[in-house]
Amino acid sequence: MTDPDDALYERHAEFCKMFSNPKRLRILHLLKDGEYSVGEISDETGVSQPTVSQHLRKMRDQGVVTKRGAGLNNYYSIADERIIEGMNTMRDVLLDQMADDAAVSEQNG
Repeated sequence: MTDPDDALYERHAEFCKMFSNPKRLRILHLLKDGEYSVGEISDETGVSQPTVSQHLRKMRDQGVVTKRGAGLNNYYSIADERIIEGMNTMRDVLLDQMADDAAVSEQNG
């Protein structure tokens, strides 16, 4: 018998893959401030436009970002504000861990 939560765990794992790439995290960190075009994202992050487009396509397929077309440009934004909350929580945990690591290094150094 299949556990009814299996589908949720599978979807959760696929969704979380979007947050396992440093370039995607950099793009998402930028998008937390609002809507940007591919060119603007590339300029702001230093990631090439083709690479930005690839990452945005993957994130859009997983429902992480949305796309709005306007003339020749496509603009991207975070699909759900709770994504930003989750990213901020993870970032805070990591910053605390890094601070703890630095404190331990100083004590042992």
